[in-house]
Amino acid sequence: MTSSAQVTGRSAQAYRREVVAAVDAAMAQRLREVESRGGAPDDLGDPRELVGRMLSALPSAAHPLDVELGPFYDTTGLAGWWGVSRQALADRVRRGTLLACRTADGHLLYPSFQFARDGSVRAGIVDALSVFARHGVDGWTAAVWFVTPSPSFDGDSVVDHLVIHRSSSAAIALVVRQAESDAATWAA
Repeated sequence: MTSSAQVTGRSAQAYRREVVAAVDAAMAQRLREVESRGGAPDDLGDPRELVGRMLSALPSAAHPLDVELGPFYDTTGLAGWWGVSRQALADRVRRGTLLACRTADGHLLYPSFQFARDGSVRAGIVDALSVFARHGVDGWTAAVWFVTPSPSFDGDSVVDHLVIHRSSSAAIALVVRQAESDAATWAA
């Protein structure tokens, strides 16, 4: 099996150095802005808490299904990234506007493929999730459906199709039609 480090040619240490350098530059800029307004560095909060909030935006540690479906956020990480409560996440899952996969021990995992760079759930994903919610499709089945290449999408996965077509209304309409068709087939 090929690791992502082997694919990119970048070691974990090199990746860490790159991230630390980028955070250092961004932090220096933010501190200059705070000080230019007459503030103090402590106005940004406790450094350890700040690092915790920054790290909450990262997907959780490796999960056995990361290669196929992940990486995943856990509830604590996603709630921290979004700045919402666990209950708010549970409500989004219940309403079919956030994909969650329940583990055997009852924890919820949120596949990262559903999120745009700004943290929002990708357009088209929400539309398909609402179809699946109406049909009682579980999170694991939905997650596999989103990442499996399909002839319906010219050999691409749903996620790739949405990205390639920039979640255009035509791309979303095709995704919804296919979700309706597949959910109806699974229910039969």
